[in-house]
Amino acid sequence: MVRSVSNDETSALLGPNQHYNTYDNSDTHSIDSHITILTSNTHSTAQTLDSKRFGSPNNTDDEDDIVARRLNETELWVGVSLAALDSSIVATIYAQIGTEFKRSNEIIWIATSYMLSYTALQPLYGRISDVFGRKSALIFATSFFFIGSLLCGAATNLWTLVFARAIAGIGGGGINTLTTVMVSDLVPLRQRGTFQGYGNIAYAVGSVVGAPVGGFLTDTVGWRFCFYINLPPLLITVYVSTCLLTNYNLEDEDGTDIWERLKMIDYAGAFTVVMAVVAFLLATSLGGNLRPWSDPLVVGCLVTAGVLAVLFCIVEAKWARNPLMPWPIISSRTPLACASANFWAVMASISIVYIAPLYFQGLLGYSPTQAGVFYLPKVISLSLGSVLSGVYMSRTGEYLLITRLATLISLVSMIGYAMWTPSSHLVHIGLCLFGDGLSFGIVLTTTLIAMLSCVGSKDMATITSMSYLFRSAGGVIGISSTSAIFQAVVKDILTKQITGPDAEKYIDIARKSMTEVRILLPPDIVEIVLGAYQTALHYAFGACACMALLSLFSSFFIQRFELQTKVRK
Repeated sequence: MVRSVSNDETSALLGPNQHYNTYDNSDTHSIDSHITILTSNTHSTAQTLDSKRFGSPNNTDDEDDIVARRLNETELWVGVSLAALDSSIVATIYAQIGTEFKRSNEIIWIATSYMLSYTALQPLYGRISDVFGRKSALIFATSFFFIGSLLCGAATNLWTLVFARAIAGIGGGGINTLTTVMVSDLVPLRQRGTFQGYGNIAYAVGSVVGAPVGGFLTDTVGWRFCFYINLPPLLITVYVSTCLLTNYNLEDEDGTDIWERLKMIDYAGAFTVVMAVVAFLLATSLGGNLRPWSDPLVVGCLVTAGVLAVLFCIVEAKWARNPLMPWPIISSRTPLACASANFWAVMASISIVYIAPLYFQGLLGYSPTQAGVFYLPKVISLSLGSVLSGVYMSRTGEYLLITRLATLISLVSMIGYAMWTPSSHLVHIGLCLFGDGLSFGIVLTTTLIAMLSCVGSKDMATITSMSYLFRSAGGVIGISSTSAIFQAVVKDILTKQITGPDAEKYIDIARKSMTEVRILLPPDIVEIVLGAYQTALHYAFGACACMALLSLFSSFFIQRFELQTKVRK
């Protein structure tokens, strides 16, 4: 069976005039083993405008020229770089912020609040952009990211910063999702890995700049400028989204009632999945840290998370009119396996981003700037892995072998992390970070392309948002889980080994002011504290290795689908 999708490939993405795509209504209940993307060759006003702007499409050697020109607005990737910058900056400075606010044992909320709101609206962005247009959705996301970054820099206490990070996460998730959706709209499947690689380069550039620059700014002018630095470049994305981008994906629905459009969004699905993640996050943040795991509140949160997760599946399968995760798609073997591999890989790699600073700053005593430099092998290899996997898929049309190889490299890297000690050689540290980043960049690209190969064009935005839902949920759950493990182990060891009249004071300093323990604690207590940090890190890294193993296991259930070379006219 061949699924044909009609789409005017020469319609204008950037420009003052709009031309609207029309997709067929192919049955999404069957997952085809062969997908051909067709485009019409109608002569429209938009085609004429594009011919004047870019030259006649008939004079090009292949369709890649059209797509390249339409996506050669690098300003669209600025927001992606800034979202990555925001994450990597926090990864290197959040220990310092925790010490300043005397809340190191609760500082993980800075990361998880961003990831939680990132998760909350991310699965909705595909549907929102389908209903209101790509331009409108991008303006919404960019505005929230701008406001959130501004409020982060002005925060006066931990919980104000947590709230501001949540606002920024709403925008950051949308920017990342929508740029990927636009690539999915406009690029033939076999070349999509290459173009997705360009987006991942933007992501990696933000990560590369964020780590060392974040540390430098913290050591010089203060951590608040790590958030203010987002504001000037964000104005570029605001300009592009408001003045140049069009709602090119919409049909002419001027008479459609706004309430009818709003009814197309799956609110019940979004509510249940977000509340499930919130309940799990509360349980892992409180359990073993502020309350024992047997506490009724902690147990209640875990039970609630499980019930809501089941309810979400029921809503998506039986009730939702336009589900966030269409059940016929997600219940199929390859999409489910890809989502699972992506989920566990992100859990492992993103957790490392927030655990590693505890090793460099807490255990080894490095400054934020020095800790940021150690991230360079990971973020450089992330972009390398993304680009190489895209080129590999473009040339071979194959993604199965490289995905399995990447998950295996991830597992080896995680085991290497678990072997870190204060005396570990720099080569050992660098190889673990490089392998982790390389595998992560590959998996992010190949699993998305594998998922897209299973659906028709009308489901591209939905499947992309679904991929990002698993990705962001994996990130927030991984961060909260490994943080809970670290805090629980540290607390258990310290309460057993530190005794005496000042024991409570020493334990409080060790848990709330990690970067200052060498200054605030006596030498004999420092030795105990650093030993507790090292043991806790081994447990946290070990948990990441288990996550990587599950990612490798999931990859063996992915099937191979053909990736077409051309967008035929």
